[in-house]
Amino acid sequence: GDKGTTALSQNTTWTNLQTLNLESNTICAEGATAFSHNTTWSNLQTLKLGKNKIGAEGTTALSKNTTWTNLQTLDLGYNEIGAGGAAALSQNTTWTNLQTLHLECNLIGTEGATALSKNITWTNLQTLYLWSNLIDDEGATALSHNTTWINLQTINLGNNEIGMKGATALSHNTTWTHLQTLH
Repeated sequence: GDKGTTALSQNTTWTNLQTLNLESNTICAEGATAFSHNTTWSNLQTLKLGKNKIGAEGTTALSKNTTWTNLQTLDLGYNEIGAGGAAALSQNTTWTNLQTLHLECNLIGTEGATALSKNITWTNLQTLYLWSNLIDDEGATALSHNTTWINLQTINLGNNEIGMKGATALSHNTTWTHLQTLH
């Protein structure tokens, strides 16, 4: 929970920490905020916080971290981050090495998808999980206009509300030339 997460975040000796997996630990905004203040883990490459209760507030705090410049994988799936959390993540300019982003089952909706589509930092993004997020045609269309994710290979949009209009818009994207899998 938050108390344990806060205690971990105060560690100043794990300078070589590369992977931190705290999935399913009842971490809320307080714990995520504590993590966001850690300046020791500059070698962190994988942060798995899926299936917690971080919410938009905790996600916003995490998105402001400027230490994790080597972050390659971020898992925030099943955290109820909503559109506000997605918007905060999309504005992060530190995670230039991000390759995999898990945001499945977060109720980001069209507003969150639109915010993510405006990200201009994640040129190394290869895998994006947006499964089951209430994304409709408008959200899919917004995503299709992204020109930053030039290395995108997999995007999972399954179990959303995307119809013919959204699918057509996605099919017209000419930037994702490395795309191999579309769910």
